[in-house]
Amino acid sequence: MKRFLPIILGVFALVFLVLPGISCAADEAVFSATSSQTSYNVGDEIPVSFSVAAGPYDATLNVIDFDIKISDTSVIEPKDTTSPFVAGTIFTSIALQSYTNGIINAVFHPNPSSMPASRSGVIGTVTFKALKTGTATISFDRIEAAEAKSETQFITTSASSLVVNIGEVTTTTNESTVEATETPTPTPVNVSKAASSAATGPEDILLIVGVGGIVAYLAYRIIKSIKHSAQKI
Repeated sequence: MKRFLPIILGVFALVFLVLPGISCAADEAVFSATSSQTSYNVGDEIPVSFSVAAGPYDATLNVIDFDIKISDTSVIEPKDTTSPFVAGTIFTSIALQSYTNGIINAVFHPNPSSMPASRSGVIGTVTFKALKTGTATISFDRIEAAEAKSETQFITTSASSLVVNIGEVTTTTNESTVEATETPTPTPVNVSKAASSAATGPEDILLIVGVGGIVAYLAYRIIKSIKHSAQKI
């Protein structure tokens, strides 16, 4: 038995160390910001869901007042800067919402005439637009949440943030490569030489031969005519 005593004491010590942490986590309402992806291109729309896991306040959480902070408004900003939030499924009533200098403020509460059985789920969504390349963090800057009939006593909360990366727009273009055909540079023509060559061309030779034949024929006729006349005398 004595040899097992250190093991037993170690187990008890571990339990006493872990239980406070579990108890603390169980007493929190956990808020989160999520999106279907974390990388977008310039010009894209970025839908972000803001949710709560109400934990021990799942049946009593009644009002939520929080600020959402954008770390770099030159990279992203709400698409609708007047009414950025669209209500989710559990807190269908938005009592107040605004956007100023990178901070979205919103106050949610459930519909009194149709109280949800569970207060855990999507509080609302915001669509951001990607303005330029860079990185921006969307985080809960302030949270004040209270149970019904205890609106002035805030419950314990924790929250996680969302980091989005914006890259350049990538486009694919079909480019056809046309091989250039070199056009030979024309050789300057020597006009006088060309004229000289043209003068002795085949057409001119035929003309000379033809004219020569005619002249020879006429000369032959003249000589023959002269001889004929001489014989008569």
